[in-house]
Amino acid sequence: MEILGKSHAAFLFFLAVFIVSGYNKKIIQRRIFLFMLQFDFAILYAIQDHLINPFFTLLMKAFTTMGNGGMIWIILSLGLLCFKKTRKAGLYGLIALTLVAILNNSIIKAIVQRPRPFTYTEISLLISPPGGYSFPSGHTSSSFAAATAIFLQNRNIGIPALILAALIGFSRLYFFVHFPSDVFVGMLEGILTAFLVTKLADQARKKLASTSGKL
Repeated sequence: MEILGKSHAAFLFFLAVFIVSGYNKKIIQRRIFLFMLQFDFAILYAIQDHLINPFFTLLMKAFTTMGNGGMIWIILSLGLLCFKKTRKAGLYGLIALTLVAILNNSIIKAIVQRPRPFTYTEISLLISPPGGYSFPSGHTSSSFAAATAIFLQNRNIGIPALILAALIGFSRLYFFVHFPSDVFVGMLEGILTAFLVTKLADQARKKLASTSGKL
């Protein structure tokens, strides 16, 4: 009876929550959005309050510049293509980088259209304000896509590449041009894209090798 009483009370509690919210999904979604926004800004302001200094600013500018247009990953992947031992890592890195760029710029950013954090508040940026939408972070997704693809083929190069990807992603928070959720989702997007590219490319190579053997 006591268990039934607790279950009944829990049911009434959740019923009351839905009644108060007026069964309005938009209200619930808005509350979730506002909570995430507060959480994002709490992290950004913590970085601003405790980590900003001339040395870190110089360092972070170097990292964020490396990620502009995925340039560092294009150069690295092209370099890896020059050597037979690392050619596969370079090829997969370029494919993953291209795919995630198309996914971000042509689809996700256009659908979500999230403003950048510095548009919500008055803050003096330490770099030129980037254009475009905020979600997800293109610097982070491209960095993790290429770095993960390289890591899956060559860990000796892949581990430093992943560390660099993380630093590039953090630099976007340091400069207040992306929310933490932008960077986190960008990281997941990049990693998943790299795994997908690796799996599909390996299958295609095996199928091609099998077909060539039958000829």
